[in-house]
Amino acid sequence: MCIETRTVEGSLVVEAIRTLYSEACTVPDPRVESLLLTAFHNEQAGPGRDALEIELENFQAARDTGLPICQDTGTAVVFIELGCAVCVSGGTLGDLVNEGVRRACMDMHLRPSQVCSPAGDRTNTMDNTPAVLHLEHVEGHRLKISLLAKGAGCENVSRSEMLPPFAGGEGISALAEKCVISGASRACAPVILGIGVGGTLEVSGILAKKALLREVGLSNPNLELDALEKKTTARLNATGIGPQGFGGISTVLETRILTLPCHMASLPVTVCVECHVHRTASCEI
Repeated sequence: MCIETRTVEGSLVVEAIRTLYSEACTVPDPRVESLLLTAFHNEQAGPGRDALEIELENFQAARDTGLPICQDTGTAVVFIELGCAVCVSGGTLGDLVNEGVRRACMDMHLRPSQVCSPAGDRTNTMDNTPAVLHLEHVEGHRLKISLLAKGAGCENVSRSEMLPPFAGGEGISALAEKCVISGASRACAPVILGIGVGGTLEVSGILAKKALLREVGLSNPNLELDALEKKTTARLNATGIGPQGFGGISTVLETRILTLPCHMASLPVTVCVECHVHRTASCEI
């Protein structure tokens, strides 16, 4: 059966990226804000609760002013689901995505954070490009764009490990605990965890980033993974690290786990730590 091809003008992709990146950086997610508000009410008086109050005030300030929620507007990590019957004109997807990020950076005065020659002089690219693009081909006429603005503070404490093949849920949860204990205070806790399990070393990292795109408050449809997510969150909140590392019960807001099959002799796991701001946006063209 022949499916008619749909052509999407590249300018639409550029504008979508510009809008998504701008909104992710400047418009607080009310679902994340609700989690922080619940954490604030559940936290005991002290510096941890005070930190949550400041985080909530910062959300309101961004809403009032239209300025970035955080000065680190991060790396633009873009996931595109491209239907096999969709043709994008006007340039490669990579070029179109970068142009959208460039325009958002210039129009919204977002802080340029990307540097070239990372092992050399680290000269700033001055427009927050290049973005990171992950492309997935799907059936039909769909073109969905999901964007994650990933700051360095939380990215720097993320970890990938090749665990023993039978480490199981306990090993995965223990790795998450190691990451949180060593880095939650530097990642602007309370954090959200994306955990990628399976595939290969690099695939687990992509899965972990993709897990962060799941809607806030939405349970994992896999009951076994859902139970492991909740168990891991409870385990990490019991560490007492608390908001911004000042102590308390609110260290992790949510844990999300995404898996793929892997080699029988491997268990690749990546724990991607995400700060409390959690800046995401998506749309379909």
